[in-house]
Amino acid sequence: MDDTISPEITTLALEDIPHLIECVRRCYGDSYPNPIMYDAAKLTDAIVTKKIHSIVAKLGNNQIIGHCALTFNGSENASPEAGKMMVDPNYRGHHIAELIAKKRIEIAQSLGLPGFWTECVTNHPYSQHEMIAFNAKETGLFIGDVPTTIAMQGLQNFSDTRMSLLAFYLPLKDRPHNIYVPSQHTEHLNALLTSVNLQRTISNVSTPGIGKTKLRTEIDSKDQVANISVDYIGADLIASVKTELQKLESLNIASVYLDLPITQNAAAHAYIELEGLGFFWGSWIPHFSTKGDILRLQKIYQTVNVNEIICAREQGEEVKKFVISEWERVSKK
Repeated sequence: MDDTISPEITTLALEDIPHLIECVRRCYGDSYPNPIMYDAAKLTDAIVTKKIHSIVAKLGNNQIIGHCALTFNGSENASPEAGKMMVDPNYRGHHIAELIAKKRIEIAQSLGLPGFWTECVTNHPYSQHEMIAFNAKETGLFIGDVPTTIAMQGLQNFSDTRMSLLAFYLPLKDRPHNIYVPSQHTEHLNALLTSVNLQRTISNVSTPGIGKTKLRTEIDSKDQVANISVDYIGADLIASVKTELQKLESLNIASVYLDLPITQNAAAHAYIELEGLGFFWGSWIPHFSTKGDILRLQKIYQTVNVNEIICAREQGEEVKKFVISEWERVSKK
């Protein structure tokens, strides 16, 4: 291996998609959790429709040795997920991840995004350090999100417990607005706001929803996780979520996420009601939608060894402690 490599850092060209899939296999074998990364047709569609903005590190022979992306979850998603980060095991130690992550920020800025969020593995601190270096801040923890079947080549892999992911947010520009959360979470949310340096007006007013709830459910059967996205908080929110949970629980789901739009004035009341169904704080995601922030709540069905969660710094530890304490509190209800 050449110690003086200088790959081209660029957006993914459609003709390089087969080379990207080869890189995924060198990094993960067949264990990468997102099947789109093995599917040339679906990757092509995602790139063409700009659902995914892919950045790669590419050698002169067209070999791709690194990849990361911004992935949008629909047209209403204002702050996309920054993920799909991988570096060829044969080229680690050359700051490839840092180079492509820097390019990803430039792409986000060129798109005029308010920021982006990401999930970092907690079986080691390396990816957390990369986000911290770019001034991203810890905003939540998703407990037991990743199954034990994923294997990263050349890195310490998981035990027999599902792995948790630490959520980070990187702000690029703020769009201040009102948010509604229960009073017991104001202190924690204010600490996060200070850390990320965003401006919000927090209200604890508990207003029930009116009308009919609008929500969508997506299932990832491979990872055994599901996500319920609430578009509108209606009077029948709890009944609607119960119906969704009944369907999901028959599928041996490990965890369910629920995206609560906290820009709606019924959000604080809804949060308390959702705790009665076993949902608890996962992560605050600023500017997730074009309408503003969400809280991603979580409900867990499998045991997780939280002692294996490694945080890169004290801020991460504080977020970890808060989320685990919320899990414990809600579990006792």
